[in-house]
Amino acid sequence: MYLLEELRPLAGPDTPAAASGVRLVEDLGGIAGQPPGSVLVLTGAASRQAAGYRLDVALRDAAAAGAVALVLTAETEVDRSAAALAERGGVALLAAGGDLAELVVAIDRAIAGDAADALVRAARAAEAVTHAGGAPERIAEAAGAALGLTVHADGTTFTTSPVRSDTGPGRGGTHLDRAAGIVLRLASLAAAAGPADELPGRSRAQLLTELLVASENQAQELAPRARALGLPIDDWHVVLRLEPADPASTSAADPAPDGGQERYALLETAASRAVRAARELGGAAWNAALAGDALIVVRSQRRDQGRAGLREAVRDAARLLERVRPAGADLRCGVSTARQGLLGLRTSASEARTALRRSPLPLVTYDLAGLDRMLEEWYASDAARPAVGELLQPILDLGGERAGHLLAILRAYLDHNGSPARAAEELHLHRNAVSRNVRRIETLLHADLDDPQQRLALQLACRAASFR
Repeated sequence: MYLLEELRPLAGPDTPAAASGVRLVEDLGGIAGQPPGSVLVLTGAASRQAAGYRLDVALRDAAAAGAVALVLTAETEVDRSAAALAERGGVALLAAGGDLAELVVAIDRAIAGDAADALVRAARAAEAVTHAGGAPERIAEAAGAALGLTVHADGTTFTTSPVRSDTGPGRGGTHLDRAAGIVLRLASLAAAAGPADELPGRSRAQLLTELLVASENQAQELAPRARALGLPIDDWHVVLRLEPADPASTSAADPAPDGGQERYALLETAASRAVRAARELGGAAWNAALAGDALIVVRSQRRDQGRAGLREAVRDAARLLERVRPAGADLRCGVSTARQGLLGLRTSASEARTALRRSPLPLVTYDLAGLDRMLEEWYASDAARPAVGELLQPILDLGGERAGHLLAILRAYLDHNGSPARAAEELHLHRNAVSRNVRRIETLLHADLDDPQQRLALQLACRAASFR
């Protein structure tokens, strides 16, 4: 049952007993009367009832009834007591979301060995095998996880035990037996080819960089090539952006003599380590690439995992940050929200960058506040960047710290409704310095900051410019 993407194991035995059927339970009091071997799916209302000691009681009743699994369809906290009861009672405690009817049908098909279910499992397993890098142990683990079976590797030979072949159609066993046979042959071919060399990985990394830095139209043109190279660009993506704490020292444009070239090389080393380390974390497809002075790590999954998925991504980011941090370089990590597709990938990359700009902490997540998110999406479009540049170009042309200093003053002044005193307090400047620079900004931009429309346009442009 663990092979279903809809089900996440929370507690209980690693390998649950064979199930005989699935039952929908609307009230916790109905658990005790269910037939042995059942997978009990609690409705949302029943799952919300199963909190604290009530979950303990439900697990005891499920064990007494001979149930093999209890599925929670609403977010419920599982404490140590419940985990121990699930383990002791042999009841797999699972979590699921999505449409309840579809979930019950999917579990029923999985139990019955339905042909459609076997085909879905085979497709997942085939994709997992091709992404396992040619290593037999990883191939066996990936194929087993997708099929819901234990797969053993002996060199390039893969085996698994039959699945209910006594009840399957014809002499070939169940539909799942047949699907497993096909996947095992594919696994043997993948293992015989040996570990993937570095070229395809390097090609994916280069293409990922192009997808992130190219114009929107160019990125769309690159999409077919990305799919052909195995980049899951149509999935849901969370982007982890890793940067040195002192980014100026890693600039590839001016690598020497301040050690920047050496640190940039360390980022390249981190990139090569990133995917290997990320694959050990499991649960998602991982890809990495260098983009300017940052290492971009993309965590892709077929479905939107919601807030729980974002929390898991942040935990993965913390572990990954420790594993790929090269000696001598202090890295920080920004984590985006989850977004779908190619454009979503590009927006997530921008969000991760914004997260780092917003906080000095070593691990920061993108703020979901409405205005910044709307601006992020707007600024991700090709049309927005020229508009922002046109408004602020005279300041941006100053370059470096001077441009940043004036933009900070303009934004603070506009954010505080044209109050030099409050802007000065935020920026730790004298109010006369703020007033003097505001007059300079008006001259540079040929702007009238008393005009509400010009003021609003510049305020939005200042916020959007921070995403650059």
